[in-house]
Amino acid sequence: MARLTIFFVFLFSAGCAVKAPAPSESQSTTAPISGGLFEPENTVSTILISNARDMIAKDKVVDAIVLLERALRLDPQNGYTWLVLADAELSRMGFIRAEQFARKAALFLSKMDQIQAWRTIANALDGRGDKGAARSIRELHNIR
Repeated sequence: MARLTIFFVFLFSAGCAVKAPAPSESQSTTAPISGGLFEPENTVSTILISNARDMIAKDKVVDAIVLLERALRLDPQNGYTWLVLADAELSRMGFIRAEQFARKAALFLSKMDQIQAWRTIANALDGRGDKGAARSIRELHNIR
């Protein structure tokens, strides 16, 4: 019994001592650079967003919102997902939620991409009847 125990301890320690091979010069150890505008890191999230956009185009906004919420659980700092969710809410006249989601999107988007979030916020304010605030945001961010 003692020999068997020693044998398993030896196997376990030998298995832990195996060293992973070093990457070759042709292999990169850095993360891939995202090439496209609004390209999320998580590919599952990308598929969910794409499917949600298709559903929005087919007026299945509630189903699209479910997919977008799932995408946010996978990648909560993806500003594009927040923006698409804001646009979905705006299309079903959920003006308060659309404004909130667009403001959240603005936190995670680059300065250039934030323009779309501010446009959505201005549209949500227009929908709520707050024309002065919408006009102010459009002037402040040069949105036409």
